[in-house]
Amino acid sequence: MAWIAIGTALRFTNLTAKSPWADEFATLVFSLGNSFDTVPLDRAISLDTLLMPLRLRPDADIGAVFHNLMTESTHPPVYFILNHLWMQLFAPEHGLASLWAARSLSAILGAISIPAIFGLGWLAFRSRLVGQIAAATIAVSPYGIYQAQEARHYTLAILSIIASLSCLVIATRAIHDRTPLPIWVGLIWVVVNSLGIAVHYFFAIALCAEALVLLRFWILDFRF
Repeated sequence: MAWIAIGTALRFTNLTAKSPWADEFATLVFSLGNSFDTVPLDRAISLDTLLMPLRLRPDADIGAVFHNLMTESTHPPVYFILNHLWMQLFAPEHGLASLWAARSLSAILGAISIPAIFGLGWLAFRSRLVGQIAAATIAVSPYGIYQAQEARHYTLAILSIIASLSCLVIATRAIHDRTPLPIWVGLIWVVVNSLGIAVHYFFAIALCAEALVLLRFWILDFRF
């Protein structure tokens, strides 16, 4: 599909042109399994010491990523663990973690959201046209591109919401048709929602919206 190619190209064009900001530095440090506590705050330090948290450590593992997140951050762990595994595939740049590597995972996830939103549009409206419009919108969305070029967990959260909404569409259709929801859909929905919360806490807003939709369907079903 052309929109996938266009959206992917836009997300990878000038991927490292912007300087990393504070939150991206946090992503790099925690994804490497490092800690900010290694940088002393009570004295003058060398540049090498300042950059220490951005250096790859062979002994850093997923356990270190999880531990440092839980003790020094407020973010859930799934994205940082995935980024840790992803960044192991790339050689460091001048001894430091690769910014391109860290941002490329977000860019890939952002590109995957294009066919994902097409699928949701088709599933919800049974219309390829709606799917194409949705895919085109997210493919060229300036804000979507901006988020996909940051080493943050936003694009993974978007994918999680798309997957959860797809399950919601199937569930509401089952309620409307008075047919049982397939067990496999229910299980996938539970897993997606659990992972979504472990990706970004604001995923809970989407869950609340889905709960209101289901409540409305059940009320209408009870009345009629």
